[in-house]
Amino acid sequence: MSSDNNGRQDEIFISPQMVTRLLGWIVFGLVAIHIALQAFHYFVSELPWLLRELFDVDEEESFSTWFSAIILLTASLLLFLIARSSSFNQEKFSKHWYGLAIGFVVLSIDEVVGLHETFNTITDVAWTVPFTYLAVIIFAIYWKFLVSLPSVAKKSFLIAGGIFLSGGLLVEHLADYYVDIYEMDNFGYQLLTGFEETLEMVGVILFIKALLRYILSEKIECFRFVVKAK
Repeated sequence: MSSDNNGRQDEIFISPQMVTRLLGWIVFGLVAIHIALQAFHYFVSELPWLLRELFDVDEEESFSTWFSAIILLTASLLLFLIARSSSFNQEKFSKHWYGLAIGFVVLSIDEVVGLHETFNTITDVAWTVPFTYLAVIIFAIYWKFLVSLPSVAKKSFLIAGGIFLSGGLLVEHLADYYVDIYEMDNFGYQLLTGFEETLEMVGVILFIKALLRYILSEKIECFRFVVKAK
C-alpha cells in the first residue's frame, strides 16, 4: 500500500500469485475439514448435524458456501472493472465482459439462494442437463471473444472454465446417479461432493488469477487498486 504527500493511502498492491496461494490454502482447509468430519461421523461416532452442516461443502448454510459466494463475487467485480475499462476505451468486446460479470453475480447468488436446486424441484430433469446445453451455447457466443484474447489469457480462461464446469456439471451429474443407487447418507457421497466443490472453487480461483494477470498485462487502472507481478 502507498500514500501521497498528505499521508492519504490510495493504492493497494495485489499479487496474483499470493492471492491464488491464499485462496488455495483456504479451499484445502475447508475440504480437509469436511472430509475429516464426515469420516469421523461415518466410521467412528455420529456427530451433531449442526456441526457437520457448518463444514459440509454440500450445504447452503456452511463456511464453504459462503466462501464460494465470495470468490464468485470477487471474479464478478474484476470482470466489471475490466468491462468498465473496455467500454471507456470503446473496445469491441466490452459487452462480453459485462455479460461475464453479470453471469458471475448470478452464480454467486445461486451459491447462497440455491436456484439450481429449485429447478430440480419443479422438473424431473436434472438441472445439469439443460445447463450443459446452455454452457455450450454460451461458449459458441463467446468464441470470437475468446479468440480475440491474448494467448496466455485465453489458455488460462479455458483451463479455469474447464475445471469449474467439470465440477459443476460433470461430477454433480455423476453424483445424481450415485444417489439413485446408494442414496446420500454415506461417506462415498460426501467424497463426491467434496471433489465437486473442490473443482468448482479451484476453477474460480484460477479464473481470478487469470483476471488479475490480464489486468496487469493490459495495464488496466482499477480505480485505486494496482495489480503487481510479484
